Amino acid sequence: MAETKIKKLFGQSMIPKRFADKNFEGYEATEKGQYQALKSCMDFAQELKTGWFSGKTLLLIGTPGTGKTHLACAVGHDAIKQGRTVLYTTVTRLLEDIKSSWNDKDRSVKNIIGRYVSVDLLIMDEIGAFRGISEREKDYLFEVINARYEQMKPMIAVSNLRLSGADSIEAYLEERSFDRLCEQARLVVFGWESFRRKSLC
Repeated sequence: MAETKIKKLFGQSMIPKRFADKNFEGYEATEKGQYQALKSCMDFAQELKTGWFSGKTLLLIGTPGTGKTHLACAVGHDAIKQGRTVLYTTVTRLLEDIKSSWNDKDRSVKNIIGRYVSVDLLIMDEIGAFRGISEREKDYLFEVINARYEQMKPMIAVSNLRLSGADSIEAYLEERSFDRLCEQARLVVFGWESFRRKSLC
């Protein structure tokens, strides 16, 4: 019964196929920064077990290919094993999902936003991957982030952007959303060479 439930929760999580088997044990750490990133994410997962509705956020930022999504999904897998609901999305997919309701009488913006708010753990990847974001879209992101903030629900935010300043998460999301993500946040910076490029012949 437990195994069936876990499979169902994983199927609903929308974790991409490439990251379906990514866990803490499979993270390849060979230098100090990588070991620290792994420990921080494992600590975050452990903190959730003892205080799920504590409003904590995990911020994973750094260059592409350094294992951010791997560790974010590893936290997600750990939560699913506890019987928690998890939802993985890119910011682009989240916004497209919301905008798809504009001309659909059977779907409302409120209900779609509610889906991202209702799950126990939300993983938002690729924050700032596409620079063009309207004020209306920023408002939608704020609604999701703020509702989870108010309900003390944990989030994982993943981005290749810097934390603050020009061309940053702060500039992309704007102050309201960024400020809420930062409260009770564990920040992990990934600053090493891309794992993907190491596989080049």
